[in-house]
Amino acid sequence: MNSLVTFARRGADSPINQWLNDNPLVLGGIMLAIGALLLGSGVYELRSGVTHDKRGNVIPGGMGKFTSILRIVCGLGVCGFGLYKLMAG
Repeated sequence: MNSLVTFARRGADSPINQWLNDNPLVLGGIMLAIGALLLGSGVYELRSGVTHDKRGNVIPGGMGKFTSILRIVCGLGVCGFGLYKLMAG
């Protein structure tokens, strides 16, 4: 865990950030995969009517529906960013 915190503190000039700037297709692909997971889980939970939080507990009622819709919107946003990085390069 300590190495992740150290890795995150390196900032915009870190070697991994420079590599991702040089290879935007990789960043776009990663973002597209994350967005697809968010979008898929949001659609699945909205259609099934049962939404779970990060600990696996069921979120009841309107808050569950709101959480599913929020996951769909965030998934679309992340997919949009991934497509932008793929196209703009």
